[in-house]
Amino acid sequence: MIQQNGWKRLLLAVSGGLDSICLAHFFICNKAALSLEWVGIAHVHHGLREGSSDGDAKFVKNFADKLNTPFFIKHLDGNALKNAEGSLEENARKARYDALSQIIAEIKGRSRLKAGMTKCEQSGMTNPFKIDAILTAHHAGDQAETMYMRLRRGVTLAGLSGMRITRPLQVCDKNSENAPVIYRPFLNVTRSELESYAKQNSLQWREDESNSDTRFTRNQIRHALLPNLEKAAPEATQQLCRIAALAGPAYDKAMAAADKIFAPLVVPRSPLPQDVAEEPSEVADCTRVLVLDTRKAKVALSNGKDELFRLWLDKQGFRFPLETFKGKALLNDLKNLSFRSRFIVKKRHIIWICDKLTSACH
Repeated sequence: MIQQNGWKRLLLAVSGGLDSICLAHFFICNKAALSLEWVGIAHVHHGLREGSSDGDAKFVKNFADKLNTPFFIKHLDGNALKNAEGSLEENARKARYDALSQIIAEIKGRSRLKAGMTKCEQSGMTNPFKIDAILTAHHAGDQAETMYMRLRRGVTLAGLSGMRITRPLQVCDKNSENAPVIYRPFLNVTRSELESYAKQNSLQWREDESNSDTRFTRNQIRHALLPNLEKAAPEATQQLCRIAALAGPAYDKAMAAADKIFAPLVVPRSPLPQDVAEEPSEVADCTRVLVLDTRKAKVALSNGKDELFRLWLDKQGFRFPLETFKGKALLNDLKNLSFRSRFIVKKRHIIWICDKLTSACH
């Protein structure tokens, strides 16, 4: 994947656990073999575990120093994460990716020397501040847990595809054309294989004590539900991973079809479309807005296209519940609606899809 895409500069997300230490060791030690120009380590300090979080950060910093690799850290407000509405797991996950995006922006703003590049690494680099991909250490066990969680609560084609091996990263940069992707190279690697690699290379790692707390849904699945399923249905973990592998291409085909239908309707937010005097006040306050002009084409939402439209919006970053658009014959039939921070406003032939919340990037 790295050589196929011509990636030259990678940022490795390292928590200090077994999987991320194996990830960092492998890509740093194989930097030359993979024709990489630059590799850095990023650590997100969540501030959720007093004392041990500091220990994790120090451990990863020492690991990076030992391998002579640039190290970047971002501190999060643990109390804010705990007190925020919704799931702590989900809030922490979103904050983690926002933090990685901020690190990317900071690397772009640094001088080459401060970014940790040697003179040799700087030579011949056309764009020294462009990071091609952020690598995370999600492995087969994480994929199976994700699939189990989604199947238990109900899932669509998008959810059945599980964690994708690559996905775009929302960056803290208005010019996102060259934004890096999230790349998960270990999705087909088991934990036992990672343990063998660590043993062969005499690697040490940190154990996150919160991983054993079954009050968290994922930990309950990891330590109780999925092992019970394995007892009843051997190789269930592999089967869940296979489902994700099969659903992924099907989802991609569905989104390619959706793009042909809905993408031609997308128009710039500014200047305002013809015959629209002003942007609705509730839209003006939003940073994340997608604008559609229904005059571009007559789009039917029948025969399953209502769900296709919902999935397409989800891919654009605007998630709405199942059956949100059920019963609508045409896109023009949409009326104003809202779900949590997302909402839709329709005025004549213009549809604004908005999100009131902004990420930490803004």
